[in-house]
Amino acid sequence: MKKIILLFTIFLLTHSHLTFSQEIDGWKLNGQVQLRSEVDGRDFSNSTHPLTFTSLRTRLGVEKTFSGKVNFFVQFQDSRVFGEEGSPTTYTANVDLYQGYLKLIKPFDLDFNVQAGRFAMIYGTERFFGASNWSYFGRSFDGVRFSIMPESWDLDLFALTLNESVSFINNPLPSIYPYPQVETPSHSIYGFYKKNKISDKSKFDLTGFYEIDRREVRPDTNNIEVFTFGGTYWGNYGDFSTVFEAGYQLGSRGARDVSAYMISLSGNYNTGVSTFGLGVDILSGTDPTKTDKSNTYLPSYGTNHKFYGYMDYFPSNTFGLGVSDFYLKTSFSPVDSKFSLSADVHHFMSNQKSAADQNTFGQEIDLTIIYKFAQGTNITWGGSVFLPGDLMKTLYSPREDAAFWTYLMITANL
Repeated sequence: MKKIILLFTIFLLTHSHLTFSQEIDGWKLNGQVQLRSEVDGRDFSNSTHPLTFTSLRTRLGVEKTFSGKVNFFVQFQDSRVFGEEGSPTTYTANVDLYQGYLKLIKPFDLDFNVQAGRFAMIYGTERFFGASNWSYFGRSFDGVRFSIMPESWDLDLFALTLNESVSFINNPLPSIYPYPQVETPSHSIYGFYKKNKISDKSKFDLTGFYEIDRREVRPDTNNIEVFTFGGTYWGNYGDFSTVFEAGYQLGSRGARDVSAYMISLSGNYNTGVSTFGLGVDILSGTDPTKTDKSNTYLPSYGTNHKFYGYMDYFPSNTFGLGVSDFYLKTSFSPVDSKFSLSADVHHFMSNQKSAADQNTFGQEIDLTIIYKFAQGTNITWGGSVFLPGDLMKTLYSPREDAAFWTYLMITANL
């Protein structure tokens, strides 16, 4: 791996007179740097000192298509938090392969493509599958994806491996076999994503996937067999647009049967320089008095930062009760200005009441200012305040002050 990175770096340096938007004999180069400093006061206590972090994500990739039939893409990533090495003379080996795959275009002259390797999964609004690029790690999967009739039918079939517990067997020694478990203890996803264009003003996507975790870290509690089915509808009616999404999960998590749902509805009005939107997101929760079933919807692979408030309390802080998010969003982008401004207001409630008969998480206000510094490079400032309700005060007891969080971020796409 180190030799590959070294050769790749030498290749870039020897062609440093070219910009990343240019091609070198058909080789396309790409890169990104995301640098973000945060002040974290999300602990609901004004008597404690807020924490500060600076994260850095650096990506460097290369792509080429051979003979119009084979697409090659590799992208390395370094992710770090300032000071994590503990010393300026310490080296942390955290460079990894973020994406690396081959795509065969219409093999055997049949109307489908095959992508195999490590790749990001980005579909629709990213509510079901997203790259989670707010994170300084991002998200990518190991697996294979078939794109069936991509120019007309537009159906993707995929098989992904999330975790493989068995070490790769180089030499088949007698002492290794038979393996003590009947099934390979792996964690996998098998599914599809189908795009449907209804008209020039509307479209409808469908997805379904089966997640199975065969590992038994803790007997009767770790196994997962869950089916998720969902859909997204986009409608455009002049200056008004709407998005409706719904999902349903069934199966089992450990010893508990799963039956859970997600519903999202939003409407936006665009005046040209500003937008105004209203919406509601509902993730079902579990009644705390029930112990045999799980009605908590888990959006495990979506880009959740986009939907449930920028402070990222949810869906992690629902404690199984689910969440209902009622929100108002507005944005303003002046003509011929490099600045844009957005403001979001959320009211969070639990889908199920707690054992203490509480169901209000609180209100969150998010402000964001984006400055287009140069082509491909943005400077973003964000600030958020969370006013805790009775449920949040109980969960974080004895802390019950307003929480805050702010950041300054530079994102450069080269």
